[in-house]
Amino acid sequence: MKKYGFVASGGGYRSFYTEGALVWLRQNGVSISHIASTSSGNNIALDYLLWDPQKEELPPVLTRTIRLSVEDIFHVFKNFLGLRPSLVPNGSHLFTVDKDSCRKSLTLDQPARREVLGKNLVGTSWDIFTTNLTRREGRSFRINDILSTIDPGTLDRFMDVFLAGITTIPYFKAIEIDDDYYLEGGYLDNTPMRTMFEDPEVDEIIAVDFTDYDYHGALKKLYATQVFTLPLNSIDTYLLVSDIQLSLPNTKIFSEADRINRMLEAVGKTSLELDGKTYYRKPVHVLNPRNLESMTISLKDSTIQKRYFELGRKDMAKLSADILNAQPA
Repeated sequence: MKKYGFVASGGGYRSFYTEGALVWLRQNGVSISHIASTSSGNNIALDYLLWDPQKEELPPVLTRTIRLSVEDIFHVFKNFLGLRPSLVPNGSHLFTVDKDSCRKSLTLDQPARREVLGKNLVGTSWDIFTTNLTRREGRSFRINDILSTIDPGTLDRFMDVFLAGITTIPYFKAIEIDDDYYLEGGYLDNTPMRTMFEDPEVDEIIAVDFTDYDYHGALKKLYATQVFTLPLNSIDTYLLVSDIQLSLPNTKIFSEADRINRMLEAVGKTSLELDGKTYYRKPVHVLNPRNLESMTISLKDSTIQKRYFELGRKDMAKLSADILNAQPA
């Protein structure tokens, strides 16, 4: 049976689409041996790895999100972003993160959840990709190594990496790890596939790409807004700029992955060693939804998370059928 790697890209609440794809795969017996994630993809990967499908229909945070009672909405805000507004804003960042309360809201203080996470990490590798701002380079943290045993100390280290992987500025303060500042990986690579190409246990890669968005239409709408809407218009513009910065480079990432695969195929090789690491040729299957909103932290449409989730399940089912039909008889 083929083993698949899954790349959970960043994208705000669009990542509920990603979770729909992951849930479909597990419910249909497709083995995911390696997950790489960044930004909001980290939240989805964690929720997936905290899930006990023998006892639960859906992952725990997703269950609350779809139900969406008033109490659930509060927990979703905490789980998805770890938000805590500063009592005295100083202009450098809008929110801080209470690591202890965030860990608790993610259910990581529950022994039963930690046990599920530990068991799932036995069969699934998980990398969180971050941007080391101090050294101006990307860094993948192997969560299996950090959580080889799960105790207060290792969970504290994990929370630093997890929060670094979802931190964008100036919304949040950059996270310090070993005296370096870290931000989410999307600043360098919003679809971190490199560790997948290094993993001989992964046969094929499934990746989510959110770059198919009508930026032209979004700009046109913002430019047509009247002056008296300046505060709200400024927020929407800043969110769009962040989305462009973090998502649009994906076009180059996928192009480079395709070029590497074709180069290896052209020279008749299935792998290549470079700088002491071996990279393997692997098919990349891309889920590419169109025009999903990135920051839908909105009570005006409380069904959007569920709709994104259902769309992810639907698209994953279709992609899976296409993959199977493409296999040689």
